[in-house]
Amino acid sequence: MKNINFVRVFGFLLIFAMASSFAAPALAQSKKDRDRAKKVAKQGDDLFNKKDYRGAIEKYAQAIVYVPGFAAAHYWKAVAHYYLKENDQALVDFDAALASGYDKPAEIYRIRWLIYYQKGDLDGALRDASEVARIEPKNANIQFALGGIYRDRKQYEDALAAYKRSVQIDPNQGDIHFFIADCYFNLGDYLNQGFAALDALKYKTKYVGESSYYVADALYRAKKFDEAIPYYETAISVKPDLYGGYGPLADIYRNKSRFSDAIATAKKGLAVYPKDANLYVSLSWFYSMADMPMEASIAAQSAINLDPKIAMGYTNLCRAQNDLKLYSQALQSCNSALRLNPGDGESYLYMGRAYEFLNQPERAADSYNKAIPGLLKFTQDNPDYSDGFYLLGNAYFALQKDQQAIAAYQECLRLSPNFARARYTLGYSYNALGNKAAAREQYNILRDLDADLAARLLALIEK
Repeated sequence: MKNINFVRVFGFLLIFAMASSFAAPALAQSKKDRDRAKKVAKQGDDLFNKKDYRGAIEKYAQAIVYVPGFAAAHYWKAVAHYYLKENDQALVDFDAALASGYDKPAEIYRIRWLIYYQKGDLDGALRDASEVARIEPKNANIQFALGGIYRDRKQYEDALAAYKRSVQIDPNQGDIHFFIADCYFNLGDYLNQGFAALDALKYKTKYVGESSYYVADALYRAKKFDEAIPYYETAISVKPDLYGGYGPLADIYRNKSRFSDAIATAKKGLAVYPKDANLYVSLSWFYSMADMPMEASIAAQSAINLDPKIAMGYTNLCRAQNDLKLYSQALQSCNSALRLNPGDGESYLYMGRAYEFLNQPERAADSYNKAIPGLLKFTQDNPDYSDGFYLLGNAYFALQKDQQAIAAYQECLRLSPNFARARYTLGYSYNALGNKAAAREQYNILRDLDADLAARLLALIEK
């Protein structure tokens, strides 16, 4: 998750108290100089309280000329510079105030850490924020600040500890819970990430989109897909640039055979990221699964146009061209895919299909046999991806290895019970082996998923 700038969160930390420089100036000067310094500093205080920071700076500077070690004058001059966004000069005067023995150092650290942070000096920011926390251990805001600094330093365990101290002092700030969720995400603790993000939403964080994404992500990793859907939908609705939300949500819809929803999700992502080749690759696959080969072909070609080295773009184009009966073109696309990704089982599967329809059975069988090792490796590397087992089943099916095909289709359906095509081919395989009872069982399930495929399977069974 992109790191979130939290500087504005701390605007309320800055001191808008009435300026007062009546602390006694350094005694090394003459009484006359000290009196002059106090008088001029008082004029500076009056101007400061009227928000005439430039005029105040001039008066404090005069006071410092009379008494160089006038700590309060240095302090208020620094604050005035800070309000005028003159941070470098503010740092000089804060340093001088400390060196002169300013008696409220926490007030300096409270502002100076933020100056360091704005300048990108995280070490300086951490030193000063830590000093404030040491002096004021019950200050929830400074613990929040420490958490932000540690997050920027990618010290997520330290950040988490600071945020937890902050939330123990003030548990009702939703944004703290969000940052806790972000730390858990970066630490790979996805269960606690989800719980913290739920607390963030409960306590009305302004990071609604990001928190919803973290809840959805935790549920997705726990394979609680139905519960994840509304959180993903909220995430990309509230914050459309959350790129990470589109892929998993579309994948859930694919896994549930809700291909129109998968298509809609991918298209939403492309509306925000129109030059993302991977989203076009996914869209092409979803179109193929929805029996929309022309749209699948266009989406695959769009992916290739954006990234000519994206192998899956050519693989999906090959599949779509087969479905469009453009078999010679399909062979060209599959060969392009294999040049980029040698040994790819899916590309060999589609190549075999093209050769089969071109009435070249030996080449078709050779391609199907070459598909098996690549698809086996893919399913081993992606054991939770149902479509991989479907493709593996298709390769075995094409080679008339019905028992292996059945095992692959069963695993596909274990992961995606509503995958109608897999139900049909599983029933077909059972019927080919003479197991009409098992084939009819698949028909009974298929009737509620896809009436056309169910009718085709029944016709085979009743032959």
